[in-house]
Amino acid sequence: MPEAQTGFIRGPHAPLSIERAEGAYLYTTDGRKVLDAGAGAIVVNIGQGRAEVADVTRDAVARLNYIIPPWTSPERARLEQRLKNWTPGNLKRFCFASGGSESVELALKFALLYQRVKGRPSKKKIIGRRTSYHGNTLAALSVGYTPRRLDYQEVLFDWPKIGPSYCYRCEWGKTYPGCDIDCASALEAEIKRQGPDTVAAFICEPMIGGAAAVVPPVREYWPRLREICSKYEVLLIDDEVMTGFGRTGRKFAVEHWNVVPDILVGGKGLTGGYMPMGMIAVAENLVEEVEHAGKEFMFYTYSAHTAACAVADKVLEIIERERLVERAAEVGARLGAHLKEELSGHPLVGDIRGTGMFWGIELVRDKKTRAPHPPDKRVTGHAVAAALHQGIFVYPAIAGMAGAAGGDGFLICPPFIIGDREIELIVRGLRGALDDVQARL
Repeated sequence: MPEAQTGFIRGPHAPLSIERAEGAYLYTTDGRKVLDAGAGAIVVNIGQGRAEVADVTRDAVARLNYIIPPWTSPERARLEQRLKNWTPGNLKRFCFASGGSESVELALKFALLYQRVKGRPSKKKIIGRRTSYHGNTLAALSVGYTPRRLDYQEVLFDWPKIGPSYCYRCEWGKTYPGCDIDCASALEAEIKRQGPDTVAAFICEPMIGGAAAVVPPVREYWPRLREICSKYEVLLIDDEVMTGFGRTGRKFAVEHWNVVPDILVGGKGLTGGYMPMGMIAVAENLVEEVEHAGKEFMFYTYSAHTAACAVADKVLEIIERERLVERAAEVGARLGAHLKEELSGHPLVGDIRGTGMFWGIELVRDKKTRAPHPPDKRVTGHAVAAALHQGIFVYPAIAGMAGAAGGDGFLICPPFIIGDREIELIVRGLRGALDDVQARL
C-alpha cells in the first residue's frame, strides 16, 4: 500500500501527477483512474470538464480582461443578480475575493468596521470555536482552532473560543436531547465573560468540516446562536465555504434550521473549482449603515475578476438547470445510507455522519470507549493512502493530518453528479481500505 502524499499527508512519495479529469474521475500521468470522492478539497460540485464553463471563461477574457474592483462589469452584474436568488433573507450585498480564506478575512473586517460605525469601537473581539477551521490567513487562523495554528501561535489574535456542537465527543459529558444544549449556551456565557461591549462577532461553520470529518449540530443549536447574537449586538458570521452552494442538499447549510446570519461566507463550490473565487453576502441594512457613515471597504486586486464572475454565474446556472442541489440531497441520502449499512460495523469506524453530499467517518481505536488512536499511528494518512490504492480519493480531516489525538477521520464529499455506480465504488473501496489499515494496525 503506498504512503500518503507529501505536502498533503506526511509520506515519502511525490504527490499524484494528474493529467486530466472528467466528471468525477481523475486520470494520472501513469495511467491510473481515481474516483474523486473528495471533490478535490470539497470544491468540484458540478464535476470536471464542462465545456460550457471553458467557453464563458475564454469569452470573458477575450472581451474584458481586468478592471479595478470598485467598477462593475456585465459579468459581475449578472452574478450578483443570480446570487440574490441563492442567499437567504436579506443577505443581498456581495463582496468578492480570490478564495475562502480571503473571504473569511473580509467577513471579520466588515464586522469590526460595522461595530465602529455603530459607535461601539470597544467591540473588537471575534469569538470562534474549538475544532474549527476558517482558512489560512493569520486572522482566519486566529478564529479557527486546529493544529494548523501551532507554528503561528505567538502572532495570532488572542480571541476567545467555545466548544462546538459535537455530540460524539461532547465537551460537557452529556447526551442529546437531555443536555440543555450547553454547546449553544456556551456562547452567551463567553460573551458575558468577555464583556458584551467587547465582542464584535461570532464565527461558526454550520457543520464542522475538515476539522473533525463532518459534524452536523443538534437542531436547536443555530436558532439559539441567532437569538444570543441578536441579544448582545454580536454579528453572526456563517462560514459556508465548504458547505455552501448545495453541498448539504440545501443551497446553504444554515437553511436546514431556517436561520439567517448577518454575514455569510462562500467559496469553493461557488465556481466549482473552475476559477479561484470567494465571497461574502452581507445583510443589506448593515451595508447601508456603513455606506451612510461614509466608510469604504477596501477591495483585493482580483476581487470580482471578470472571468471569475462569468464562471461563477455559469456554474450556478448549471446547478439550477440540472437541479443539482436537489440531486445532492437525493443521491447523498443514498450514499449516507450505504456508508452506514456497509461500514458502521467495521472495527475502525467510530461514527458516520453527514447529510447531502457531505459525509464524514471518524476512526477510533475502541468503538465502545471512543478512544482515538495514538497520534504516531498516523491512521488518517494510512486510510487516505489505502483508499487511493483502491482507486478512491477521500479528503482527510485536519487533526488527523497533524496526528492529533481524537482527530482521525476523513470526508466523503463527491461531486453532485455521481450515481449509484460511484456510490458502490466508494463503499467497496473504503471497505477494502479500512480492512487494509486494520491489518496494518
